[in-house]
Amino acid sequence: MGNRGREEFQTDALEDHLSLDEIRTKMQTRPGFLTLQKWLVIYNFMVHPRPLSQIAMHTGLSEATVYRIVSQYNRLGPEAFDTNPPEPFHVVS
Repeated sequence: MGNRGREEFQTDALEDHLSLDEIRTKMQTRPGFLTLQKWLVIYNFMVHPRPLSQIAMHTGLSEATVYRIVSQYNRLGPEAFDTNPPEPFHVVS
């Protein structure tokens, strides 16, 4: 990250893509720990808006990661966290 200042990782708004209940449902139904972490960041930002540094400390993620998650959600909506794992491939011998 080099010399990036703390002000680079600030955001004061979260796009209104989903309701709090819809976010809770996403947290409960989406597979994968990393996906849950992303939804947890959004949930935290919705229920108690505060500086990203505090959300990072609360979730155990870096401030840059929290900023990236919020930025992706604002830009792409809930689809930002919907991942389709690649189909497994079989080696034919």
